[in-house]
Amino acid sequence: MCVRSSTGCVVPELTVRVARACNPQGTTAMAIRDHLNGLWSDEDFEEWYPRDGKPGLSPAQLATVSVLQFLLEMSDRQAAESVRNRIDFKYALGMELEDPGFHHSVFTDFRKRLAQEGRADRLLDLALEKIRALGLVRERGRQRTDSTHVLAAVRDLTRLELVTEAMRAALEELARRAPHELVGLVNEEWGKRYGRAARLGKNPSKPKTRIKDTGEDVRLLLRYVHRYLPALRDGEQVQALRQIFVQNYCLDAKDRPKWREPEDVGLPPSALAIVSPYDVSARYARRGETRWKGFLAHVTETCDPDTPSVITDVTTTKAPVHDTKALPSILANLGDRNLLSKEHFVDGGYLSVALKQQVARDHGVGLVGPIRARSTRQSRKGTVFSRDAFTIDWDTKEVTCPHGKISRPWTTPPSIASYFQAKFSKKDCGQCPVKAACTRSDVRLLSFLPRELHDIQSESRAEQQTQEWLSRYSLRAAIESTINEFVNGHGMRQCRYRSEEKAHVQHILTAIAVNLERIDVHLPPAPARKPRNPTALQDFLDWQHIPRRRSWRVATHPAG
Repeated sequence: MCVRSSTGCVVPELTVRVARACNPQGTTAMAIRDHLNGLWSDEDFEEWYPRDGKPGLSPAQLATVSVLQFLLEMSDRQAAESVRNRIDFKYALGMELEDPGFHHSVFTDFRKRLAQEGRADRLLDLALEKIRALGLVRERGRQRTDSTHVLAAVRDLTRLELVTEAMRAALEELARRAPHELVGLVNEEWGKRYGRAARLGKNPSKPKTRIKDTGEDVRLLLRYVHRYLPALRDGEQVQALRQIFVQNYCLDAKDRPKWREPEDVGLPPSALAIVSPYDVSARYARRGETRWKGFLAHVTETCDPDTPSVITDVTTTKAPVHDTKALPSILANLGDRNLLSKEHFVDGGYLSVALKQQVARDHGVGLVGPIRARSTRQSRKGTVFSRDAFTIDWDTKEVTCPHGKISRPWTTPPSIASYFQAKFSKKDCGQCPVKAACTRSDVRLLSFLPRELHDIQSESRAEQQTQEWLSRYSLRAAIESTINEFVNGHGMRQCRYRSEEKAHVQHILTAIAVNLERIDVHLPPAPARKPRNPTALQDFLDWQHIPRRRSWRVATHPAG
């Protein structure tokens, strides 16, 4: 299949007339054609398709309908039906009125293409270029970022249900690809166990027997596929079954499957454990009181005054990924789009002293957010000497305590984050008259960051106590309303599709849809409808200066 340039640069005249007559004020779909030139052209998608083959549908039209689908919360069938029936959709796509559109199943193939090689991000890039051309995004302005949890399109399973369902999914895959190879392997017992979806619950009957039988069945199937069906061993569901078996079973001394227990051989960490055989990229995570299986969506938008808040990036990560790990990729995406800001507002989850220094050095962006306050016992009790009471001599690598004693030369313990550790002698601390106000151990031990990071930390903590900083940081709070719009207005929290890549496609299409809603009120109004030409009699009355009614709504006789 190749690309056939069929996107209408000019909307057919009859489509224009009917659309304007039916929608004098215009719609968001019509604004895409009027002010954004259709967002995309077929030439933007040529590299996604082979150069030869049968000409296919216009990818620019499919992309536009996909965005309108998320704008109006439609299913694939409803979107295809709107292309056939809605005048404003035909106007946005540059289609003739008699064009029947296309079948709803084409959206599935188009989303698969979008999920590959970062193409969904390219779609957002092209849309942002059109929005920037309208002057709705400022250069080096302000932006803000926040995240929300996203639920994967999978069922919540217990461990036994997970293994059982993985076994059933692998058998389904093998039955589709090589049904004759299962003859003699799948017996009546397997039909009872795996012939339908697993619904065991938290307290199934005979759990030990089920665990033992399921483990032996999985081991037998994996050995059979490995030995006799090497061409099928790389199947998606077979590989998922193998990983789920390893994370829930181990082999005992007699090479028999044994159920893993947390207190025995242990379980894999939640960041690695598969939670469903149908979406191996979904993960379990917990933040505070929130527990979910799925992903995280990081939304970035502009926050300059007198301009709409335009979504500039949406990054989708696995649920356990910390916000500080996602921020560098967010800024890299903004840098590729030439949309880096001068100030970037984030909450404390995205911020660390080292990251603040790195972002300022690599991107020239000032991260604005709260540096975590000290949480030591000394900082919580006002009667105890805190770290600020000690004087650091960076040149001699010594620390002087409030009582005038000097520490030993500090050391650098092995750690992921670089820091120094200063320790005072046991003799000095033991004879100190204010030891009770300093430490409860034999000696006082201080840990602090390297000099440059220590200065940034001290300055940031002092600055964030000022009213000027609090007023400036208040801009970040509005990102919560954007998250609420995504979740409650466009169903972002529940994935429509399975896999992290397709979830990201959903988030990108939702972001473009939200942008269209927001900029619609800032676009020029639809062109005024031309008045109807006067008739010959009306021209005669005007020529003779004879008054005539301009509307039938005017009363024939004066009131009274």
